[in-house]
Formats: sequence, C-alpha cells, structure tokens
Amino acid sequence: MKWFLSFVPIAVVAGGLGCGHVSRNVPTGRSAPSLPALAQAIAAPPSYTARQAPAIFDRENLYKAIDGMDGEYMSYGCVALALLEWTKLQDPQEKIQAEISDMGTPLGAFGIYSRAHTGDGEFADVGEEAAVSEDAVEFARGQFYVRLMGPLDSRPVLVRMAGTIVAQIPPGPKPEQLVAFLPSEGRVPRSERWIPDTAFGMNFLRNVVAARYRIGEKNVELYVASFPNLPSAQGALNQFREAVKTRSPQSTPGGFPGFSYRDDWLGQVGVFQIERQLAVIVGCEESPAVTALLEKVAAPTPPSASAGNRKKVAQASGP
Repeated sequence: MKWFLSFVPIAVVAGGLGCGHVSRNVPTGRSAPSLPALAQAIAAPPSYTARQAPAIFDRENLYKAIDGMDGEYMSYGCVALALLEWTKLQDPQEKIQAEISDMGTPLGAFGIYSRAHTGDGEFADVGEEAAVSEDAVEFARGQFYVRLMGPLDSRPVLVRMAGTIVAQIPPGPKPEQLVAFLPSEGRVPRSERWIPDTAFGMNFLRNVVAARYRIGEKNVELYVASFPNLPSAQGALNQFREAVKTRSPQSTPGGFPGFSYRDDWLGQVGVFQIERQLAVIVGCEESPAVTALLEKVAAPTPPSASAGNRKKVAQASGP
C-alpha cells in the first residue's frame, strides 16, 4: 500500500531543539489515546465513507506506508503510523486521506511537523498550531503528528476534521514553549524547529533548536546545539571548521570564538562557540544586531525555564 504523500524537505539543513524546553501538564484524568484507538474514533467527513479499516504500521514495516521517508520519521522518534482513507459517496474517485503518526513524545511530533514549516505559508489555530493549504492540513498535537489531504478547495472540510481530531488528544506544549530558552525578541512567529541529529549534514550536531529572526530588513536563521562541557563545544567548533575548510572559513573578530564562511546555497554562515553551546547563524553578516542576538543566546536561563521546568520537559520529551 503506497500513498501519494508529498513532503517538503528542509533542504540541506535539518532543524532541531535541545534542552531547556517548557511543557504543559496533561489535564488531570485525561491520558492520550493509543494510535489504534484514535484512528478508530475518527469519523468520516460528511458525504464521505470509509471503505476499509485504518492501516496501522510500526517501525518494522513503516517503509510500506512511506517508503523513502521511514528513516527520517524514525529519527524523530516515530513508533507507529496509521493511514486512513474516505471516498466521496457521489464520486468514489474523490478521496480524503489521513496520516497519523505516534512520534513517542511531543518534541518528536513538533520536530517532524516543524521540518517543513518555518514561519511562511498559512496557519490556523488548530491544536498547538496547524499549517493549512487548499488541499492539506498538518499539525502536531501532544505526541501525534497529523496530516490530512484532500481534493483542491477541501480546506474547510479538512480544518473541521482537524478540530475533531484535536478534541480527542490532550494538549501538549506550544512550539514557542519547546524553544523557550532561545531569544524571543525578533523571533519570527511559527518559525521554531527541532533537528534530532545531523544538522548541516554533520553527525556531531544533534538535538539542535532553531528559529528565524528578523534583523533589519532581512531574516537570519539561528541554530543552537548544546554540549555536555566546554571541551566538547570547542571540539565541535573545530570539527565544523574542518568540515568547511574548502570554503575558506575566516575567523570572526572579537566577541565569541568562531568563524564565518560563504556557502553557495545558504549564503554567509557564521559559527560561534558560546560557552557549552555552538550557535550557527545562516545569513550572518557582521553587525551590532547579530552580536546582540549572540549575546542573548549567552544570557543566563530566565526563571521561566528553571531547573524544575527543564525536568518537566525531559519527562515530556522522553529519554
């Protein structure tokens, strides 16, 4: 069974979140449904009917549902996926399809959703956030990532369906809460992302948080990876420099240790070590505004992201 799913990759830079997230508690007395229970509970949209039961896939056979995408899904923590399909009563050729992925944690659900949405496009207040188009609605809710697809001009039907699905899943943290330790000033709304591993194609850059920022008349993208200690961060800076040595990296004057280089596709890229963190700014040009952004990354963790909140996030994000 192969579906016509079409996804927008995040080019060569996968995005990601790290430590310091803030999560909300699940309402008392309400737990998340299992994926099979959730799939069974979704009713057909008006004037449509289901001609077969939901198909459930686990990590062993996930490739049968999304061949070519299973590895990426599992890197974000996907443990199971359900595919559903409804056909229109008057026209069996017209279909609405749903892909519901149990990503294991709210962070995993946000991550797989966020990889293709960076503040552009249209959004709706469905669940924590939903990206919408004329024939698709995507959103993360708790530990689930949901993608609804239909014919052109089916957005109203899909949005209503999304609302009924959201009502059956306890709420999770909002995207901005998952990256609460990133600077908030100048951040482009709905641009937050999480990259579980291999950011910029480098396997030593894992658990990366990212967001887009408005600086003057242009946007830059900020990526932050945290390391267990200072030597690890210094080693990552050196590894990054070695990986791009053919692009003539130049040391940055003053401020934080780091360098910049020119990438044919990404443009100017700056890489900086900020204590135990590595900060990468895509679209980086030397300016007081860029320096101010780096200084905000270096600022002490605000009270709202205290150790107690970090513990809650760790519990929500899983091991």
